[in-house]
Amino acid sequence: MAITAKDLKEVASSLNILYAEDEEILREGMQSSLSKLFANVYTARNGQEAFEYFKKEDIDIVMTDINMPIMSGVELIESINRYTDKEPKIIVLSAHNESKLLQNIINMGVNNYLNKPVDKQVMVSLLYKAAQAITDGKLLIEYRSRLEKELEFSDRKNKILEEKLKQLAVHVNKAEAVENKESVVEVKKVDDNYFDTLLQDDKDELRDLSHELESFIAMLFTDDGLNEDYIDILSVTYKNYASVLNAYVEFFDVAVSLTEFSNTILSLRNKFMENLQQTGIYFESLQLTLESFRHNVWEKEAQNPRFYNASLKMDIQLIIDFLEEKEIVENEIEFF
Repeated sequence: MAITAKDLKEVASSLNILYAEDEEILREGMQSSLSKLFANVYTARNGQEAFEYFKKEDIDIVMTDINMPIMSGVELIESINRYTDKEPKIIVLSAHNESKLLQNIINMGVNNYLNKPVDKQVMVSLLYKAAQAITDGKLLIEYRSRLEKELEFSDRKNKILEEKLKQLAVHVNKAEAVENKESVVEVKKVDDNYFDTLLQDDKDELRDLSHELESFIAMLFTDDGLNEDYIDILSVTYKNYASVLNAYVEFFDVAVSLTEFSNTILSLRNKFMENLQQTGIYFESLQLTLESFRHNVWEKEAQNPRFYNASLKMDIQLIIDFLEEKEIVENEIEFF
């Protein structure tokens, strides 16, 4: 079945094409046709002008005439090959059938040709093939990038688990862990209707704050030029989270810990910025526990709403110890 312009548009509508042609009538006619199929069409009167466009814009496909003033199509292809490793799809238009010329072009890695005058069906088929290859390539790159991010996140979760297991081992090996029962989560009787006391506005605010914290913490792994303003905003967000919890007696102790934590972040900002990847691992650990607390206690009717309090406070203390550069043996954490 012949490829149609509609088929081409489906795969080319997000791509950019550069067309170099010194004859104005041909250039304007081709621009009119291509603009209906591609996201952006850039036209040039010669190879030099086309090369300048190529350096400035994100070009996916290059269509070029061979014989042009100032810089020929062959010279344009040579310039592109020297400039980038991107290897855009290049289509050569020529009224010549000289074997020597074609051999030179083949040696440069170009194997797409259109004879003048251009057969529109052949052009559509050739452009479709090029656009499909580019689109498939971009999808593959996107898939690999997403997979790498998922693997990176999985690796960070494993590191978080390792940190907590180390803390658990320290806790279990200490003799006072058996005697000092208050370090373990204490489940106190709570009124059966505690869930009814949670205001919807507070639920919504905690959800919004949680989304903000997730975004802020994700930035720690992007190495995107974070500055001290970032720490100020992060500290305020934790303080706002604490202010919501402060209104509920069940979570007053967590609110106090989060408030103190937000102040500690500010006072230890130099250590915070010293190793953002490692800092991010600790903060992501806290966020996982905090989000589990929000989901189970505020979205579901948890039987024991205080269950997560001790774990949250221990995660907070773990980060403080890290920022204060204390040894791991000084830390104790409950693992859930």
